[in-house]
Amino acid sequence: MSLKFGVLGLLAGGPLHGYEVKTRFEAMFGGTWDVNIGQVYTTLQRLERDTLIRPVGERGDRGRQQYELTPAGQELLRSWISEPESGPQQLRDAVFLKLVLSQRLGDGHQGQLLRRQRRVFLQRLKDLTALEQRARSEGREDLVLLARGGVLHTEADLRWVDELMAEDGA
Repeated sequence: MSLKFGVLGLLAGGPLHGYEVKTRFEAMFGGTWDVNIGQVYTTLQRLERDTLIRPVGERGDRGRQQYELTPAGQELLRSWISEPESGPQQLRDAVFLKLVLSQRLGDGHQGQLLRRQRRVFLQRLKDLTALEQRARSEGREDLVLLARGGVLHTEADLRWVDELMAEDGA
């Protein structure tokens, strides 16, 4: 996902300065997505250049500048949110590359990699389930939705690894 739309979405709730964008973005994802503050400021500069946001008021303490959405920014955000994600499935995860290369090299390490990857997915499943439970207890339905999606994806990844292990005899 583009940080651009995350920033626009946060500014839709009212004016914020860069550090507030960073902390709210990370909180929105339950601490699972760290954002570099430099990346936030670069994104804010580009959005301002593209007239999707504008500065609000005077610079505050530490020279912090708040920004708000422009009508063009509001329209772009509404349009982006309303469109389904229709791009091709991305097969760029490092685990895919490792498995393809391991298969091509035929070095006999694929079974070992699959067993270790399975343990990683099991730990990820445990962590996401804990995040989902915490989000439920905090009444964060937005984060519950995100964590539940992560659980379902990880369960699918685990089934995939199990199939590969069965084929490999691992």
